[in-house]
Amino acid sequence: MQAKPESRKSERFGHDYIIKFGDDLSPTPYYAVSSNLSETGMYFKSAFELYPGAHLHIRIDDYTFVHNQVSAKVVWCKKIENSNSFRYGVGVEFLKSEKNFGLKAPPQFHLK
Repeated sequence: MQAKPESRKSERFGHDYIIKFGDDLSPTPYYAVSSNLSETGMYFKSAFELYPGAHLHIRIDDYTFVHNQVSAKVVWCKKIENSNSFRYGVGVEFLKSEKNFGLKAPPQFHLK
């Protein structure tokens, strides 16, 4: 059986970072764990179900005093089986805006 060909626009970089996210209505951010990141989107695990089409503000702290805040749209959200802490896997696409400043994956994401 052949592997499914990669259909993403840009390369993904594996990592494990805590991110903060919310929308314009949430007074405090929610926390999640991001597992991979690219120039066009990311995957993270969340305790909360998010609906496709929802718009979020995500802050990515890479622990080197670099803070990237991006706007994103939820593309999909799937329930994670047999998980006690994070119940949903979420895929988001970064939205193009003046605030995103062309997010690039930092060099440390190239380490595997």
